[in-house]
Amino acid sequence: MRFRILGPLEVEADGATVNLGGPKPRTLLAALLVRHGAVVSDDRLVEALWGERPPPGAISALRAYASRLRAALGDQARLAYRAPGYTLAVADDELDAAEFEQLLSGARSVAAADPVGGAERALTLADAALSLWRGDALAEFTDLEFASAEAARLDELRLGAAEERVDALLRLARAEEALPEAEVLVRRFPTRERAVVALMRALYASGRQAEALATYHELRRRLDDELGVEPSEPARTLYRRILGQDPTLRAAAGGDNLPRRATSFVGRAREIREVAAALGTTPLVTLTGVGGVGKSRLALQVAGRGRASYPDGTWLCELAPLDHGGPVGHAVAVALRLQQRHGLTIEQTVIEYLRSRKLLLVLDNCEHVLDAAARLVDQVVRECPNVAVLATSREPLGVEGERLRPVSPLPGEDAGRLFVQRARANRPDFRPGQGDAGAIAEICRRVDGLPLGIELAAARIRAMSATEIAQRLDSGRFLSVGPRTASARHQSLAAAIDWSYHLLPAPEQRLFARLSVFAGGFDLAGAHHVCAEPGTTEDTTLDLLTRLLDKSMVTTLSGTGRSRYRMLETLRARGRELLRESSSDQQLDQRHVRYFVELAERAARGLHTEAEQAWVERTLPDYDNLRAAFECAAAGRDVDLALRLVTSLPELVHLRLGFESAGWAERTLDLVPRAHPLFAAAVGAAARGAWNRGDFAHARQLAARARGRVPARGAGRIAYPADVLADVALYEGDAASALEHYAAEAARARRDADPIRLVWTLYYVAVCHAVRRTPERGAPAAWECMRVADGTANPTARSMAHYALGLVLKKSDPDRALALFDQAGELAASVRNFWWHGIAVMEAAATRAVHRDPMAAARGFVDVLDHWDRVGDWTQQWLNLRYIVRLLVRIGADEDAVVLHHSLCAAGKPSPLHTARLALLLDGPDGPFASAAARIGSSLTPSEAVSIARSCLHRYR
Repeated sequence: MRFRILGPLEVEADGATVNLGGPKPRTLLAALLVRHGAVVSDDRLVEALWGERPPPGAISALRAYASRLRAALGDQARLAYRAPGYTLAVADDELDAAEFEQLLSGARSVAAADPVGGAERALTLADAALSLWRGDALAEFTDLEFASAEAARLDELRLGAAEERVDALLRLARAEEALPEAEVLVRRFPTRERAVVALMRALYASGRQAEALATYHELRRRLDDELGVEPSEPARTLYRRILGQDPTLRAAAGGDNLPRRATSFVGRAREIREVAAALGTTPLVTLTGVGGVGKSRLALQVAGRGRASYPDGTWLCELAPLDHGGPVGHAVAVALRLQQRHGLTIEQTVIEYLRSRKLLLVLDNCEHVLDAAARLVDQVVRECPNVAVLATSREPLGVEGERLRPVSPLPGEDAGRLFVQRARANRPDFRPGQGDAGAIAEICRRVDGLPLGIELAAARIRAMSATEIAQRLDSGRFLSVGPRTASARHQSLAAAIDWSYHLLPAPEQRLFARLSVFAGGFDLAGAHHVCAEPGTTEDTTLDLLTRLLDKSMVTTLSGTGRSRYRMLETLRARGRELLRESSSDQQLDQRHVRYFVELAERAARGLHTEAEQAWVERTLPDYDNLRAAFECAAAGRDVDLALRLVTSLPELVHLRLGFESAGWAERTLDLVPRAHPLFAAAVGAAARGAWNRGDFAHARQLAARARGRVPARGAGRIAYPADVLADVALYEGDAASALEHYAAEAARARRDADPIRLVWTLYYVAVCHAVRRTPERGAPAAWECMRVADGTANPTARSMAHYALGLVLKKSDPDRALALFDQAGELAASVRNFWWHGIAVMEAAATRAVHRDPMAAARGFVDVLDHWDRVGDWTQQWLNLRYIVRLLVRIGADEDAVVLHHSLCAAGKPSPLHTARLALLLDGPDGPFASAAARIGSSLTPSEAVSIARSCLHRYR
């Protein structure tokens, strides 16, 4: 028997609905079910049936209704009298409300025990719980006192189940599904913070950062207006992480960067299952096949569906934008959002990061960088046991353990479905008739079932019928474009591409060919300046571009803000051929280089203004184009253009993506005469990259090549050779030399009236005094730094100034210092400046550890560990571990503190624990625990030390 109160009251016996009679027996049953097995007194039941003024003889009437209900249930033992009232025997699995609570409790337990790995199970349990609801709980009785409180309680639990479902979807990186459900919850309950937090996460993971931030501001306004309170710590923390564009928020199940697809996936169910199964048994699966067969889409589909199996995420690295033999290691690092670590190559950085993680790495389009891709994948396979690699390539990588999975063209039925679906996307009223079936089958046959060919053909449905498309494809002149030695499939695909190309009007043909000059993508401004005919307007370019979009010759990249576009790589390759055939490729390459050199120069200037964030968002998406521009300038030995580019990039790239461009700067040094006005800035850029990587000796050698020359005003914050030498001295313990240098440079900046340079130098004056343990002497510089930075309205300058002032006030006024560090972190995060964001968050945690809540500090240090782990800066990570040792001693975690102390010492780093302090913590310097701690700590690798620190802090969060 089943009793249901999550909706209209209903009883079912042996699959049939039980007739309970009129309102009174139904109310009696509801009152008993609300108490679920407890004895309900006669008085309470009478009040439930008749309210506060029962009729005479109410007790006798109650007995009659109970008897009638007992008969309806067909089980005399179910409803029994137990003085002073009645009880109804109902097992938990017979009452939908009890079953609902059990399922919800299970979902919450699973989520708490294993937030990522248990997300799928938690979602299943939450779905099962919510499926029991058929309407409002006890809907027909909510105006009665006995039911109103229980109905409200169940409604609250139902809302909690809906939130559990949304959270599980977010942990599974299914933000697109979570988003509409979160929006419904927030519309109904705009001040319910858990729902708002979920909506913010879903919006941000869907690429809608501005809306996520606006959602927080709306919550804050409502809470203030209605309750007079501020948002809770989880909401504030998430807000700060969104401001900082925390990469782990992009997909909560460990993170990912998989693109959102505007079109659905057709067919290949068996292939998806087989590839997923293969990834579970082998570290490398390579999808092979001709261009246009759908390798990339299949790989993304496998990756998207397998998110739950990889706690540290599913990550896509697109290699197509690289030139032949391009920097695969740098491309993978950018995809993983890694910075090159001190003392390691970029490939070593990637391997070190992946070594302790369980994730799926998708390497798309490996064929033109096969050797470099194979070398890196071979290292991953051998040294990273929990990383799976899914590669796409026109030929095998040739790595030991590789499992090949050839991707075949779509079979006839799926190919036809794909054509119809894409045709409807282009012409919503397209409804294939009986006469179209043969034509569609012929189209799919002519392009050999290649998805790209099918999509290109379907794009023409706006201009002609399926029969006409088939007739066009049947013409031999459209099928002989590819070389005779190429496979039939490749010839057919080339025919489809050329057929679509030849149907374009001449202006569209020219723009299509010219757009192939871009690497990775482009925006309207780039398309117009590089590719437009002389004298035409941007509106004309937009019109032509829109027509190419309509015909699937160009695609739109998903995301918010500035619209960007790209060409499918097969189409781009054909475009490059067309440029070479017309002998216009070199001219377009030069226009491309000059445009991106000028863009980089404008960005370098803009990064020093209040519009820094806008310039970061404008320029970073074109990183592949900036790389291509440099390679083209270097190949042509155009020294001026190469120098202009590399001296414009350090601040944009070093602080936000990595140190690859420092290598470009170093490559130019042997090509340019020392007298060149940009030589000193190029030296500074190259030396700063070596310093970032922790290669101080090489940094000195490079900086010395400037021979004391100073870059021209506006060279950026980080590309001064003498600054690099001072920073090497500072990090090697010679703060006095660094202070002398920066004090002199601050005086020079004042004379030159250069506020950005002055902020930088005053910042370091304050830092040097703090390192020398005389922070009060650095206070004047810090206050001046604040005043000058505020005058620039530049976020990075203001972040530096807030940090500098916080550092000198840290001991004397910790409250003020803490507020300054928090503000410095938010300012840096707002412009994606990883360096100052990281040190600000670290100093804030250190200040909280000493002067405020150690538990809050523990939470902060976990975030800092993850930050420097991803950035790859071990100089700051070792400093962070020193802070953590102090905190562990403060909260009584002496054993862990001593182990980390020995790991610091083994790495040659100073520890905050000294001999006297150790003696107080241990059983004596020669005791068994002291020996064990020394043995364990001294044997830890740096990564293991970080893992131990993270594990310790998690226990005290």
